[in-house]
Amino acid sequence: MRYEDLKGKKVLVTGSSSGIGAHAAKMFAEQGSFVGVHYFRTKAGGEKTLEEVRKLSDGCLLCADMRDEGQVGKMVTDFADAAGGIDVLVNNAGTLVGRRNFAEATLEFYEDVFATNTRSTFLATRAAVPYLKQSKGNIVNIGSVAGHHGGGAGAGIYAAAKAAVATMTISMAMEFARFGVRVNSVLPGFIETRFHEQFSPPQRKKAVAYKTPLQRNGTAEDVANVILFLASEAASFITGEYIAVNGGLYMRA
Repeated sequence: MRYEDLKGKKVLVTGSSSGIGAHAAKMFAEQGSFVGVHYFRTKAGGEKTLEEVRKLSDGCLLCADMRDEGQVGKMVTDFADAAGGIDVLVNNAGTLVGRRNFAEATLEFYEDVFATNTRSTFLATRAAVPYLKQSKGNIVNIGSVAGHHGGGAGAGIYAAAKAAVATMTISMAMEFARFGVRVNSVLPGFIETRFHEQFSPPQRKKAVAYKTPLQRNGTAEDVANVILFLASEAASFITGEYIAVNGGLYMRA
């Protein structure tokens, strides 16, 4: 799918060293966007994504701990300086961290999960908003269907953090609409990425695919396609909304 309006856009994708973020970065590059590739611990992954981006368009590599206010602020400024502004922010950075039940989780674990998935979205958005107001750009937050159904075993705290991202998306959409800035969210279901290679056993992958109406688990490309749609002018009258990418496993009226 070609979105001609994304050509030349300055797009910052957090957590783009692998998985959904890496696919989104490459697909924005296919549209001719200037892409900011962000990583924290996996520099090799970030460099690989940037290499793919530069085969198609242009971009830059950025490193930041998304839980740290100073590092996030610098990352956003560095990207805006390199690109000449910001048109699209994709708040993709986040992870389960680990599977722990509420009864056994420590306060440190709880705070790390929220910092990784929720504080990161807040910090990046706050830093990017001045540039997005100038460009009348948009934000795509990556949530999770876990925020609706409560998550699997040991993922309740992660689900709560992603539910917070869903509410933040609506609040941001209302606050930024008067500046012409749209804010939407994508909620991935079971997506075959490093995330589930790390946190889900093979038998669970098979079980989820069997229960899914479309009879398969999702791919990073499935999610990236929706990210590009929401970032494009094709979604110019959509804000405060979410699209669940889960093969019909969790439906709503």
